[in-house]
Amino acid sequence: MEVRAVMTVALLIMLALAAREDLLRHRVPNVLTASALLMGVALAFLIGGWTGFFVSLGGALVGCATLLPFYLLRGMGAGDVKLMAAAGAFLGPGSAVLAAALALVAGCVLAVAIVAWRLVEPCLRLEPSPAGGASAGWRSAAAFSIVRKERFPYAIAIAVGVVATLWLQGQLGNLSAALGIG
Repeated sequence: MEVRAVMTVALLIMLALAAREDLLRHRVPNVLTASALLMGVALAFLIGGWTGFFVSLGGALVGCATLLPFYLLRGMGAGDVKLMAAAGAFLGPGSAVLAAALALVAGCVLAVAIVAWRLVEPCLRLEPSPAGGASAGWRSAAAFSIVRKERFPYAIAIAVGVVATLWLQGQLGNLSAALGIG
């Protein structure tokens, strides 16, 4: 298997592990993001020498910079920012911007889905409101209150953004060809 295919497989594995950990433990481990960052930079160096090394570092910086404002505004955790930086090390600067933008879109869709689920969930359980009737206003207020306090598994949105970027750039097709699939 060529080094680019190894790079794509490593990135996909890292994203899957991060999404799993975020879903189960509501955190993305530092050991995962740090090792992924180092692996992305090392593989980029193997492919492109010093140019690849600096492109990879640039991708990591861009990945970090795109989500850092959301962390500073307490909109996401530091693990999410580090995960995007690690993904950027695999992608390079231009692709890191695209992946972050797609991750933000995926995050919005996921947030709307969570809010919608929280609005519908009490109806499915037929929970009464404090006044005795299950008013839509009470359910809406309760859902938004719960969602504001809920920890959001943003690694899933990052994974969606990165995979969409890989697909748009044809790298998933290249991977399947390198693996002899399809």
